[in-house]
Amino acid sequence: MAVRLILGPAGSPGATTTAIGLTLQLPGPALLVDAARDAAQAPLAGYLRGAVAAGTGLEEYARRRRMGAPFDLATATVPLDEEGTRRFLPGLGRLAAVDLFEPSWPALADLLRRTADAGTEVVLDGGRLASIRPVEPLLRVADQVLVVTRTSLRHLAAARPVCEALDDVLERSLRATRAALVLVGEGMPYDRREVMTQFGWPVDLVLPYLPDHAAVFSDGAPPPRRWERSPLLEALREFTVLREPEEVPA
Repeated sequence: MAVRLILGPAGSPGATTTAIGLTLQLPGPALLVDAARDAAQAPLAGYLRGAVAAGTGLEEYARRRRMGAPFDLATATVPLDEEGTRRFLPGLGRLAAVDLFEPSWPALADLLRRTADAGTEVVLDGGRLASIRPVEPLLRVADQVLVVTRTSLRHLAAARPVCEALDDVLERSLRATRAALVLVGEGMPYDRREVMTQFGWPVDLVLPYLPDHAAVFSDGAPPPRRWERSPLLEALREFTVLREPEEVPA
C-alpha cells in the first residue's frame, strides 16, 4: 500500500480537507496521521469535533519511545469512520511538543512505512509547509507527495517555492516518489494545463471549490443535501481508482 504526504503552501488552505476526504474514500484499511507542525489538531478539532483522544497520538508515541515501551497503532489511534477501518493518529497538541518531537520523526516514518507495506494505506496531513527540513523523514518513505493549492496567482506564487524545495529533496531520494499538484477551483483563473506547463509538475487531482462541502471535512459541518452525490466526493472517489495519471505537457 502507499504512503501519501499531503502539504499546502502558506496561505493556501485545503491540505487537511484533502487528507481527510481522501482517507475516507480509500478502500480497505487506511490510516490518517496528523503530521502538521503547528499543534493545531485540525482533524481532531474539526472533522472529529473534539473527540476524546487521551493516551493516543504522536505525544503518546514519543512518551512510549522515551520509556522504551512498545507502541501499538491500533490502541493509539481513534476511529475516523463508523466501521473503524479508517483510523486517525492525532498530532501534537502543544507548541512545546513540536520541538521535543523532532528526534522521533525518523523512527515514526519507518513505522508508517512498515504499516503501509503490511497492507494499510497511509495518508499524512503535513499541513502548511514552512520549512523543508522537518518533513524530510516523511519524504524519505512517501510514495506520493501532493501539494494542494488554489489556482489564483497569489496561491500559485506561494506554491512555487514549496515545489522547488521538494524537487531538490526528491532528486536525492532513493525512493521513486511521485510529486504532483492538487488544484482546488480549477479555472479561478488558471486551468490545469497552464499550471502544469508553468510548474513542470503533473496535476493528479482537481477538486471543486465548494466551501460548504469542504467544511464537512475541515470543520465537522453537517453534510449538505445530496452529500453522497457531491462533486467533491466524486472527485476524491475517482482519484482512488487506479488509473494512468496525466503527465506534464511537452
